[in-house]
Amino acid sequence: MPTIKDVAKEAGVSIATVSNIMNNKASVSEETYQKVYEAIEKLDYKPNMLARNLKSNGVKFLGVIVPTFLGIYQDILEGIQRELSEYGFYIISRTTGDIPNREQHAIDEFISLGVCGIFAVTSFKDICYYQKAVDARIPVVFIERTVDELNFSSVVFDNRSLSRGIFNSLLDGGCDISDIYLITGEVSFSSERDFVVGAQNALLQHNYTEEELKQCEVSFSEIQSFVDIMEVFDGISVFPKYLVLTSERILDSVLEMFSVKGVENVQIYVPTGDRWNSCQMNPMIHPIPRRAIYGGRKCAQLMLEFIRKPTANENLQMVIPTELPKRKPLIEKGAISGGELRLLLTANAMSSAILKLIPGFTRETGITIETKVFNYQQELYDEIMKQHEEGSSYYDIYMMDSPWIEYFRQIKCVLPLNVFLTQDLEYVHSFVPDIWNKIQGRNRDIMGIPIVSMTQLLLYRKDLFSSPALQRAFYKINGLEMNLPATWTEYNLLARFFTRQYFEHSPTEYGTCLQGKKPNGIIQEFFPRQWSFHAEIMNKTKVVMNSVQNIRAVSNLKDTYAYSYPDIWDLMENEQIAEFAKGNIAMINTYSGHFKSILDSGFRCVGDNIGVSVLPGKYSLIGAWLLTINSRCKNPEKAFSFIKWITTEEHAMQCSILGGFMPKQSVCMNEQIKTIYPWNESLGDYVKMEHQRESLRNVKGTYINNYTIENIIADGLQAVLQNKCEIEVMLQNCQEQIYTMIHEWK
Repeated sequence: MPTIKDVAKEAGVSIATVSNIMNNKASVSEETYQKVYEAIEKLDYKPNMLARNLKSNGVKFLGVIVPTFLGIYQDILEGIQRELSEYGFYIISRTTGDIPNREQHAIDEFISLGVCGIFAVTSFKDICYYQKAVDARIPVVFIERTVDELNFSSVVFDNRSLSRGIFNSLLDGGCDISDIYLITGEVSFSSERDFVVGAQNALLQHNYTEEELKQCEVSFSEIQSFVDIMEVFDGISVFPKYLVLTSERILDSVLEMFSVKGVENVQIYVPTGDRWNSCQMNPMIHPIPRRAIYGGRKCAQLMLEFIRKPTANENLQMVIPTELPKRKPLIEKGAISGGELRLLLTANAMSSAILKLIPGFTRETGITIETKVFNYQQELYDEIMKQHEEGSSYYDIYMMDSPWIEYFRQIKCVLPLNVFLTQDLEYVHSFVPDIWNKIQGRNRDIMGIPIVSMTQLLLYRKDLFSSPALQRAFYKINGLEMNLPATWTEYNLLARFFTRQYFEHSPTEYGTCLQGKKPNGIIQEFFPRQWSFHAEIMNKTKVVMNSVQNIRAVSNLKDTYAYSYPDIWDLMENEQIAEFAKGNIAMINTYSGHFKSILDSGFRCVGDNIGVSVLPGKYSLIGAWLLTINSRCKNPEKAFSFIKWITTEEHAMQCSILGGFMPKQSVCMNEQIKTIYPWNESLGDYVKMEHQRESLRNVKGTYINNYTIENIIADGLQAVLQNKCEIEVMLQNCQEQIYTMIHEWK
């Protein structure tokens, strides 16, 4: 591994010069500066941050005490690390196996190290062993379990409600209390006591007594729990039909006991850590996911507050709810089984996901689905319009882009879905409310169900924007600090800097890559700029394309094109992102729905260096695809059964892994989904920026086809970018054509 001495030798300077440059303390020539950073890159030198912190007395440790690194605890640790990753803390973890002496030793060790705080899944009943930490002014946050005194903050799971829910579900389903058995860890732990109390509450609700609860207590030790469980069930000839476990740590021992005794057909309910998948590990096992990563993040947030403000938020107890998975059948076999449906799609990641899942729908219902997929959305739109004009009922379900909603509603091309939704508000409320409301608009008719919500965002190279050498060069050229762009003017300044034609030391050939395919690609680049410059197509009843604001917006786009990968005219999001992934472009404006995952193999060239942020300006163009039903469909009930099937919690999660973000609340809240789609962390900020296209009406008050208007603007933009037309001339031409359309549209 190279050292700072190797860097100094490679650059031909002293070790002190390298150190000063890396700590921004040096006043050296640009030549020397570039030599040092070229040496760092060539040798792939990584400074020893721990040594630097120790030298400056700036080391920041946090201690974590957990029983084991398995199961839910690895998710809690993941959440803590994820939340603290940007704050420079070193996390030291210790496992105790729930043995008090080990926990006490870990506490003493952390205090001697001078940690900034301690997270603990404690096996103690009171605070006496943590009093040393209190005396040393080290904040403590308890996880999953609490102590009897409420002198510490804690983040726990709502095990009481979870247990009550499991027992209520079984008893409501006709189970007898004698058929249910609760297996807990040591009830001296608050987490286990909560499970018992929750079960007892359910019994009382069903007119049983608390004493009728069948329950045993076993060790959480993976070895000892097997011994305990074998003793509990020794001699039992008739096993209970249902076992409720309080932890995955008990599960292996239960299954081992079943193997020894030849037990079959016993249903096991067990809470787990975070899970995105809905499949059961075993037909007998019913996992109940808990938001453990989220819990770890909340622990870290509390700790950060204590460290920043030691007197703030004292004695705060946070309880994280857990919902029982909903697995009720949505399709009654026999009612709509068999037959065929036909589906029109456009090529994108969500369509690919749907195609992969369709065989499952056929297995469940006997309904086969014929599909046709178009490469571009314009082709899909043209086919839908052709079907409508011919009065055809051949296709049952259409994939519909959100800008088409108002026009399709007006010409009665698709079927309102209210009749299927009025009696199932729970289904409606399962979607993210802000996204649902923005897509559906103010009209009471629901014309489609959103299957993918896409937000425009800025993808950029984190390694380039954080490079001290590039930051220094940018400042020297522009007299400004290099930050992410807040305006489209700043965007162009950065794009120019990262274009090698204008800055010979740029690590990328192009600063950006526009989408150029007409009309959608270039329009998606133009509209956010237009709105940011406070321009519009129409103001009330007047066409105002030829305005100062629109001149500025088009001029800005033309400047961007000068710093863009040039061959843009066949590029939509998929092709644009593929170019970015090659590593030769610094940043792009694109839709999240086409950027499948930061773990995608196509991003190997840029790896972990992909950053995500909001677009410059204050506006982005809302993007969503919906599934809707042909207004002439002969069996709309059957068609809607597929739409509802593909948007259930189970399939929404699968689609979101395979093909982008389906705007369901369960997907939005899932921490594992956030790992691969990091922009979901700031979803609320993105949604606030989203803006609908202008819906233009003619003089009779009816909507004009969006594509007709956008084709006019896109043709003009292409002419300007290719220097075939002046901006003012292009805008005047657009204004005249749109004016004619508004007054002559039939």
